[in-house]
Amino acid sequence: MRCSRLPALALLVIWPVALGAQSSATVRGQVVDAASGAGIPAARVTLGAVSALTDADGRFEFANVAYGLSVVVAAAVGYRPARLTLDVLPGLAVERTLRLAALPPDLPTIAVQGSAGEETLLDHATLVRRGADMATAIDGWQGVVVRRSGSNGPASPQVRGSAPEEVIVLLDGFAINDPLTGRADLSRVATRDVASVQVRAGAQSAGGAGTAIGGVIDIRSLPGSGAQASGWLGSHGSGGGTLSGAIGEFRLFAQGERLADNYPYSVPPNRGGGEAERVNAGGTIGTFSIRRSGKLGIQGRASFSERGLPGAIGNETPHATASDWSAFLGLTVDGRSTWSGSLQYLGSDVADPDPPLAAPYAVHSRGVSGTLDWTLHGGLALLGWGGTGELGAAARHDRYEGDVVTADAQFSRGSIRASGSLNPSEESPWTLRPSARLDLWTGSSGPLGSARLDVLWRRGSTAFHGSAGSAVSAPALADLFFREGVGVVLNPGLRPERVRWEVEVGATQQWELLGRPATASVRGYYGLVDDMILWSPGVGFIWSPRNYDVIRRGVEGSLSIRPAATVTVEAQGAWTPITYDVPGGAQVQYRPRASWGAAATWTGGKWGADARWRWVGERYPNPGGVNPRPAFGLMDVGAERSIGAAVVRADIRDLFDTRAEFLAGYPTPGRTAILSITLEWQ
Repeated sequence: MRCSRLPALALLVIWPVALGAQSSATVRGQVVDAASGAGIPAARVTLGAVSALTDADGRFEFANVAYGLSVVVAAAVGYRPARLTLDVLPGLAVERTLRLAALPPDLPTIAVQGSAGEETLLDHATLVRRGADMATAIDGWQGVVVRRSGSNGPASPQVRGSAPEEVIVLLDGFAINDPLTGRADLSRVATRDVASVQVRAGAQSAGGAGTAIGGVIDIRSLPGSGAQASGWLGSHGSGGGTLSGAIGEFRLFAQGERLADNYPYSVPPNRGGGEAERVNAGGTIGTFSIRRSGKLGIQGRASFSERGLPGAIGNETPHATASDWSAFLGLTVDGRSTWSGSLQYLGSDVADPDPPLAAPYAVHSRGVSGTLDWTLHGGLALLGWGGTGELGAAARHDRYEGDVVTADAQFSRGSIRASGSLNPSEESPWTLRPSARLDLWTGSSGPLGSARLDVLWRRGSTAFHGSAGSAVSAPALADLFFREGVGVVLNPGLRPERVRWEVEVGATQQWELLGRPATASVRGYYGLVDDMILWSPGVGFIWSPRNYDVIRRGVEGSLSIRPAATVTVEAQGAWTPITYDVPGGAQVQYRPRASWGAAATWTGGKWGADARWRWVGERYPNPGGVNPRPAFGLMDVGAERSIGAAVVRADIRDLFDTRAEFLAGYPTPGRTAILSITLEWQ
């Protein structure tokens, strides 16, 4: 609670500097389709800390722009984002055209069925300011809570009280969720390789052979223009670097990172209190990607990590290590219909020569996953309404083997789906987006259906939306095929998780507040989730996955204000009670009931500064709703300076040294200082 006034204090520090800018200019232009030259309406254009939507002709204008180097980013649904670097001179008007190349209209990225309301995204420049990886960058944004197990463990997103395996993360149309655990590790996605990200919360269909009962996070990679190199050093031995560029039609990106280690943490009072050093918490992570866009799209990704496994602070494992690696290849062929497929290989070796309470061990696991997807896109007419429609089918097969996986661990699934976007006329403010699908997988008694209908009304700067839908998801493979261990037993009778129905209503409004542009949005939802899979203790305190019925409801809201030409202030909040469907049901374990966030950004010519605060409420580490983990707030601040083709930036993460623990016994490094230098060539 001590951080509750910090966003306002940060604004008071930034405001006088912003008012000191003496020279400004106007930046205007148009966002157009690269093929036809037609203007693209409702495209999001971002200039520094300021963003706006284009008008019906695709035009935009920013007044009172500070002089110096600025980056303009344009993004629109169905197009690849584009960016330009401008040298703005005092008192002059700058006019530019940004040409967006269309994505194939039926790529899996476009097949995501979600909220029909105002699309909200974070662009490349904003993501880089918020952190080096996507886990740090989107934590606290749009109701996303990133679940971390210490400083070097996987960082997986939770949305609307979901488990991490109930959220699908798409990277350029392909899911990056681990086929075994069902979770996506956002710490392995570098923000410097990302153009934009969107969140679609609630019961969703993500195309392909999978649905999400928690939500979909849609990440788009940076287009292949220019070359960039960056490096950074941080506290506790952390550091890293990135290198990216283009060779012909291919864009390449590589990153290496060393994680923080040997950092102090606060010892709980029941263990003696005071301060100790967190050892064996470091490691290295490397990622590489290669991409080609066009009628034949190619995606190649590889990652590896060597990290320590420090264990909980009450049961440290100073010698345990884990080696993980993966390789991914995805192809998309676009013609009258679109075919896409992928092949992924994963491996893991875990060892501890001297565990504190057990015998030494060295175990391994290997997995192969393959997908195939077909989509047909065309015109659609229904009851006098016209628009576009989609018909698709998909299949997926996963196979695992290893010391910690039961024998013959393989799992197949398939689906067929249909969706559309309809309106009565081009002038009508109404849009309907219906979707339906059938899923079938290994062990299911028959096809399971889900459906959703989104309704949008938009006129001028006002939009209302509503939706009603359902979704079904198979159990994660780890719940079915993970070998029994000490204090752990499997449950082969697990039923699939299912959102029987969920309704949502919301509104978005753009207006002027005291003469300055502002945007506000709010949405509320209510639904029933049958057979949510949760791990809980049974007889003899033996843990196993079990099915529980829960009630999910809540309210989410956001507000963005531009109080000065160079300043943007944002605030967001989510109230997310998700409780067992019994009288007086407790909050589901490790789902915070509330989360809040605020940010302030200033850009003035070659200088920039920002501050971000996020607060995570109490979390229960058990199904009984007792002994909650305390709420915590984190404050990050940063400043940067452009020097020719270079940007020098300094950041302090966790300014007030909170040393937060999302999971009990797994502290994070606390206050961390980072200095980075980035060079960019066009």
